[in-house]
Amino acid sequence: MVILTSRGALIAETRNISPQGAFIFCERPLPPEEKIRVLIMFPNSRYLEIPSEVTWSYPYGSDKDAIPSGMGVRFLEISEADREFISSLSSGYLQAEFERGSHLD
Repeated sequence: MVILTSRGALIAETRNISPQGAFIFCERPLPPEEKIRVLIMFPNSRYLEIPSEVTWSYPYGSDKDAIPSGMGVRFLEISEADREFISSLSSGYLQAEFERGSHLD
C-alpha cells in the first residue's frame, strides 16, 4: 500500500479493509482530518487508488502490541465497482493471505 500525501509518499500496509475504509499500519501515522490518496495493491495484481481522509491516529504502538501504531482512514470517493470488489473479498481469503504472510501492500 502507498499513501500519497501533500508531502510525499509513505509505504504502509493494511490489516483491515472494508468498502468504507481501512486500518493502515505504519510507524508514523498522519494526523486526523488529513486528506490523502490510498493506493492499494492486491495480490491478484489489481490496484485501487482511493481519495481518503485520516479519521484517527495512534502513533504509540508497535507491530507486536495489541494496538499497533497506525491510522484509520475513511474512503471519500469509491466507485460502486471498487466497493463491490472490496466487499467480495471474503474474510477466509484475507485470513489465508495473512497466514501466508501476504499483507495487502
